[in-house]
Amino acid sequence: MKKILLLMLAGTILVSCKDSKKESTAVIKNNDWTAQNLKGMVKSTELTTYTPDSAGKTGEMDSCCIVTEEYDDKGYTTSSTRKDSKGNGAETTTMTRYEKGQMKAVTYSKSGKNTGGMEIDIDKDGKYSGARELDSAGKLLFYYTGITEDEYGAVTSGTRHKADSSVFGTFKNEYVNGIQVGNSGTDSSGKMTYSSKSELNDKGDVAKTTETNVGKDSTTTTVTTYTYDSWDEQGNWTQRTTYNDKGKATKVTKRTLTYYKKD
Repeated sequence: MKKILLLMLAGTILVSCKDSKKESTAVIKNNDWTAQNLKGMVKSTELTTYTPDSAGKTGEMDSCCIVTEEYDDKGYTTSSTRKDSKGNGAETTTMTRYEKGQMKAVTYSKSGKNTGGMEIDIDKDGKYSGARELDSAGKLLFYYTGITEDEYGAVTSGTRHKADSSVFGTFKNEYVNGIQVGNSGTDSSGKMTYSSKSELNDKGDVAKTTETNVGKDSTTTTVTTYTYDSWDEQGNWTQRTTYNDKGKATKVTKRTLTYYKKD
């Protein structure tokens, strides 16, 4: 699972960014507000999860996760923080960008200590030419080649290499109007290791996700569905319920949004 998350993270980080040490005239065609289907000038979101009671209603708050995301006034994510219900063990991803919104660097930290990061390069035409994953000391862990992107500047595929240049695997991402609806990955031999497909509802939010993980001896497929229970005045959902493939409510997520004040 950790390997899958790393590959998905690589795709997600590159989706919302576009950068290099070189200056470029290329501009991202959609910001993170669009990619995350947010309406209005959202300044921050905070997601808190709860375990449903026997009737499927909001129960006790989960101990694991409060997730906060911050956005600049152009709609680009600047940071994402995950912590437990008591505010401990904060894991933070910080993004720095160039003037036109392109990602300059990504830094990961836990409880205030650096745990690694990513650097992303583009060519003279503003197209992705490579990316690197680094540990907390700046040592190369993995690097990416063969990166492709769609008309929105979102990464659609690439190859992940170990530091010794051997191939670790490949990944592919799929989008609808800039919103990610699928991803998949292979190992060094080209064998599929995971895939995920999402369906959107008429508001553009995820309604169903089917995820398949391929292990050494078995393959598991998980189907998750979502219903949206409330919205704010801007049309952004404020409560979502998650169901497993048997139709049982497994999680209730409450979302609080703040907005930039209009001049």
